[in-house]
Amino acid sequence: MGLLSGSDDTDRAEELCELAREDPAGAVAHAAELCDLLGAGDATTRTSAADALYHIAGAEPTALADCLDALITQLDDDDASARRRAADALAATADGAPRTFGAWVESLAPFLSATDPYVRAAVASVFARLAGSGPSTVLDAIEDLRDATTDEEEWDVRTFATGALADVATRYPEEVLPVVDDAVANAREPVPALQTAAIDLLAAVAVNDPATVPEVDDLFAELVLDAPASQRLAAAYAIGRVGVDHPDRVPEALTALTTAIGDDDEQVSRAAATAFVTVAAEYPGSVTMSDDLRQRLWWLADDVDAPVEQLLEGEE
Repeated sequence: MGLLSGSDDTDRAEELCELAREDPAGAVAHAAELCDLLGAGDATTRTSAADALYHIAGAEPTALADCLDALITQLDDDDASARRRAADALAATADGAPRTFGAWVESLAPFLSATDPYVRAAVASVFARLAGSGPSTVLDAIEDLRDATTDEEEWDVRTFATGALADVATRYPEEVLPVVDDAVANAREPVPALQTAAIDLLAAVAVNDPATVPEVDDLFAELVLDAPASQRLAAAYAIGRVGVDHPDRVPEALTALTTAIGDDDEQVSRAAATAFVTVAAEYPGSVTMSDDLRQRLWWLADDVDAPVEQLLEGEE
């Protein structure tokens, strides 16, 4: 089909968009045509084509493998609707088929600093999904991801980039060392998802070497007691992750767990108890067991995935 940038292309794009909304699997056969329409001269045509590809991606993400070049090019579109719908299509593809992006990481990375914050956030979400699927797949974008953790305008960009680097840190902790200070700062920002991602990143680094995160003990002790529930929960898990390998580097945090075990939120209470018992079972001398703490742990014994009874009976 020729790209005439006129009403024929516009009508065709809208027709295919309607088909994709109603029957995305049935629209897969037209993916190549829609990719061509992304290059139309009319912004409405380009937007409709990108919208159709977005709906296809939600049902058949691998069908867009041959469209990724065109969609990435569209992120530079002068029309906001066209570029944002292309960004949505890329994010939907990554959500359903992250490994599809293997050959496009380098070409996508520069858009982590795109002028449009919507595009930056969508691209950051792509990298978060890719890193979750396989940390090594985003290494070619590591510098751009590190820069994105301090995005000044868009919290979602920071959150997704930090989340991606948290996954990278589980296998390549040295790659995220340059953003440790930024992660500490982000862990104190009043943005729940960002705080949680930063906590996860710092825990992953500290498991490898706590000395690379000098504030980890005070920070986790603070957050497990004085943050919204989701962040307290993340901090409890993080203390357990670090403490089971390095209890001597998180003494304040382990002490804070003894208070968090009495948290009003049941999830936080159980997570704190699980972390505490897991560390105490490995290193009995690293924690102090008061009578009140013993009683609280007995109450939680049936709800905690850790050897509570074994620990307490061994202390008697």
